[in-house]
Amino acid sequence: MGGEAMRISRYGVVSLKIRGLLTLAVLATVVACGGGSAESEGEAVAAAGDDAQSGPSRVFFVVPRHETAHSTDLPLGLTFGVERFEIGAVPETASMPRAGLGHYHLGLNTECLPVGEIIPKADPWIHLGDGSDGLEMQLEAGEYRFTVQMGDDEHRTLEGLCETITVRMEDGI
Repeated sequence: MGGEAMRISRYGVVSLKIRGLLTLAVLATVVACGGGSAESEGEAVAAAGDDAQSGPSRVFFVVPRHETAHSTDLPLGLTFGVERFEIGAVPETASMPRAGLGHYHLGLNTECLPVGEIIPKADPWIHLGDGSDGLEMQLEAGEYRFTVQMGDDEHRTLEGLCETITVRMEDGI
């Protein structure tokens, strides 16, 4: 084992040797404590997969989290996620919106728009029509309300696909 067993990289990543030992320890504990069979574990994974595939579509912020504080010294990274809905770039020509497919829009200091409304292509909205799932913003100190809202190929809002969070930007943190 030597010094390698305790080595952590400058990025805080534990060496592979330690990770392997930790994995073995966890597996031994599960077996010793009467962990389930491979069959029952497979059923649990399948059930979790079923839950992820059922229910309504939703859009959300991966980062930042609601009601968190962030330093003004760095750009604020915003990343969006979606469940049970497909993200795609807006085509150059489309005769009608594609069903079950859309793209993100970010609103700054605004709320969700009503279902079926066209999201404006101006302040306070930013369109991510290229299919990307995030961006960075350099912001001054203060409280900001961010809204992520899905739009179809015509930038029309969709049922249940909007979320709003509040974030505080602070100097010196």
